[in-house]
Amino acid sequence: MVKTRVSSKGQTTIPAKFRLRWKSSEVVWDETSDGGAIVRPVPDIMTLFGSARSPKGRDEAEKQKGREGWAQEADREGRP
Repeated sequence: MVKTRVSSKGQTTIPAKFRLRWKSSEVVWDETSDGGAIVRPVPDIMTLFGSARSPKGRDEAEKQKGREGWAQEADREGRP
């Protein structure tokens, strides 16, 4: 448990150990039935990538089209 202060503007600091672990710049506050609160990080959308994977798998042709599109974009931007 970590104790922080609430400023006169109603702001508080998220301790560094939580910011580093959560890797998120946003939090959600949930009020509990006893009047307390639970603070949770809002996940970065990229951390959810692949979490809804289909049991059927991916179409190889679609995967190849995606790879080719990324390569073309990299060529236009001059990336290796």
